[in-house]
Amino acid sequence: MSGGHWQYMGYRIHNDLFTVSEDGDVAGRWPLVGKASAAFGTWFQAAEHEMDYDISGDTSIHESFGDETFDRAEFAKLLDALLKIAPDEWFPRGKWATIQAVQQRAANAKAGEDR
Repeated sequence: MSGGHWQYMGYRIHNDLFTVSEDGDVAGRWPLVGKASAAFGTWFQAAEHEMDYDISGDTSIHESFGDETFDRAEFAKLLDALLKIAPDEWFPRGKWATIQAVQQRAANAKAGEDR
């Protein structure tokens, strides 16, 4: 069986969120929400695809990475994408230092070292 556990909803959600993010009103009035919507859609489509293939029996997240490692690494990808969108002034100690710390944790999570 090749995916389809959720009827390929990741693609539809991605497209819908991208449509919202590209709307002129959203881009003009709520640019952070628009950018976050697009980032979430892109992340969700990829994560949903991997989970769908696992549940459908095409691949095994558990055997390839481990469920907890996959869970933490995927969440770190989303957090990384959203942090990059956030305004710099929200990070008085430095935005990129925070992002690099998250990226390091994500690398550790992927390697199974950060538990």
